[in-house]
Amino acid sequence: MFELRIANKARKEIKNLQQKHQIIILEALQDIAADPYLGKPLTRELSSKFSYRIGIFRIIYKINQRDNIVVILSAGHRANVYN
Repeated sequence: MFELRIANKARKEIKNLQQKHQIIILEALQDIAADPYLGKPLTRELSSKFSYRIGIFRIIYKINQRDNIVVILSAGHRANVYN
């Protein structure tokens, strides 16, 4: 199991969502902590990052394999999360 660290930006984005969506995102974070390679590897400017899809929401994160840490960089609606 990986340790989760949530960046301030992601924390604010999750806080701004409706509570029912926050719950869905937090449950997905548990899935990511258990197996961070469930997400899709990203390309181009976002290479070395992963995207985990939950309906219209995305979680963008980086994996530090050496220290078993997953850093959540962004979480929210797919239209806004890749910026």
